[in-house]
Amino acid sequence: MLDLRQLLALRAVAVHGSVLAAAEALQWSQPTVSHHLRGLERVTGAPVIASSRSGTRLTVAGRLWLPHAEAILDRADRARADVAKALEGGRRRLRLGIFPTAAARLLPGLVRALAEADHDTRVEEGELHELTALLGRMALDAAIVFERPGDPTRLGGGIRRTPLFRERFSLIVPAEHPLAGSGPRRLRDFREERWILGISETDPGDLAFLAAARFAGFEPLPGPRSDDYRVVAAYVAAGLGVALVPELAVPDRPDPQSGVARVELRGTDLSREITLLTAPTLDPAITELIARTAIEHRAA
Repeated sequence: MLDLRQLLALRAVAVHGSVLAAAEALQWSQPTVSHHLRGLERVTGAPVIASSRSGTRLTVAGRLWLPHAEAILDRADRARADVAKALEGGRRRLRLGIFPTAAARLLPGLVRALAEADHDTRVEEGELHELTALLGRMALDAAIVFERPGDPTRLGGGIRRTPLFRERFSLIVPAEHPLAGSGPRRLRDFREERWILGISETDPGDLAFLAAARFAGFEPLPGPRSDDYRVVAAYVAAGLGVALVPELAVPDRPDPQSGVARVELRGTDLSREITLLTAPTLDPAITELIARTAIEHRAA
């Protein structure tokens, strides 16, 4: 049977490089460390450490165990702290991930709502692959991410998906652009423009746009790249290209001094799905609270 002490021993050896140093760090005897490592080997069916004159290293099995050991030990520490705080009537800790574009619009309401539910929220900003990796390691309780419509992220480890809303993209062009203020236009009307895209070649929004452009019969000309929509807007204002920006990144009231203008697109539906991903350990009531609050503050 798996024992947390087995994982503590493995992690200590990985950090300190020998059974003796691991024993000193854990304030255990050396035979105790060896006993728990042998127990993990019995659970695994293979050696987890290998010793030589230069020290002790993890085997392939040990290295495979290590990230799981770190996640399990971290979760165990958090579970003890949560239970202790709940018994004392204190606030529970919740780790929430969110992608940067949504942070300014959604986070204030989310943190306030969670505080009212006696949760102390720690926020981690990141992109989809970063947040799903943290969820997979149980380093987050929940994450708000964006996905390409019809192409949901593959999830494992019991992670749950709660759809929130579909976020449409708006086209922004330089304020002096000939088509600025001309009414709804088709995507093809901008086929000669340079397009400012994101840094990643696999960005879900960019992939949806590229598919729509090719369907409209043109291959977009690439311009500068950025994942920061403030920088994107500055590129557009400088006349370096046009760009599609999601609604969470667009102010409800356009700034006439920004140097950009919005153009409504017709004949195409460019959007991305905003989704809440939650660890299997998160209270369903808190999942519902996060989802409801995010939807309410979508247009805040």
